[in-house]
Amino acid sequence: MNKENPWTIQPWHIRCSFRKAGIHVPEYAIKMPDKPISGPDFSLENRDFLITVTVNGLEKANVRCRIHHWSTNPSNRMPYVKYPCSLKTEPIFEEDAPILDKLRLIPLPKEKSDV
Repeated sequence: MNKENPWTIQPWHIRCSFRKAGIHVPEYAIKMPDKPISGPDFSLENRDFLITVTVNGLEKANVRCRIHHWSTNPSNRMPYVKYPCSLKTEPIFEEDAPILDKLRLIPLPKEKSDV
């Protein structure tokens, strides 16, 4: 999310993140949290929240999302974190914690020296 300009997370932000990962999800299939998430707010950096995606209008899947602030100016970017989606972080909303704890994190890749 933009580090300089105000924002509130909307379904289109989630759709774009899915698209960046090569997954097509229409906006109408995305259920956002009931409470808005707005920023820039660096206390939200690398914190998780939960959305629900409805697949083919039949099944619902919980999806972990994580806030990352971004700047187009390389000198203003947040410090690099290797494999950020493999790290356990705090939820934005405590009521999401039990579900987020059940969702797997992305496993760390094996380093070449581990092979």
